[in-house]
Amino acid sequence: MSLWKCAAVAAMLAAAGAPARAADVLTGRWAADQAACEGGFFTPSPLVVTSYAVRWQGDTCRIGRMYKAGETTYIQAFCWGATGERSIPVSLHPHAGRLQVTWDRAPRGDLRRCQ
Repeated sequence: MSLWKCAAVAAMLAAAGAPARAADVLTGRWAADQAACEGGFFTPSPLVVTSYAVRWQGDTCRIGRMYKAGETTYIQAFCWGATGERSIPVSLHPHAGRLQVTWDRAPRGDLRRCQ
């Protein structure tokens, strides 16, 4: 196999893995501090992000639509909780090892990944 063919195959494999790595940046549990990561009766629950759902502050949400602009991921989440069913816009912006969250059009601060 020539050097050019090897380079082309390597480039295709790298491009195919790019979306998976981007999703890995966001998936997981996020909280303001390590105590909130544990999620107890008196502490706020952590933000949980998967490839198909987000869960936070009493809302469990299915991801309806999602797109990325720059480093920020925008989600239209279809949620249900104590207040009933509703659609919530969510934006997640990773930076410097933290995740800046906007939930239902309100900035909610920076969260850190749970251990």
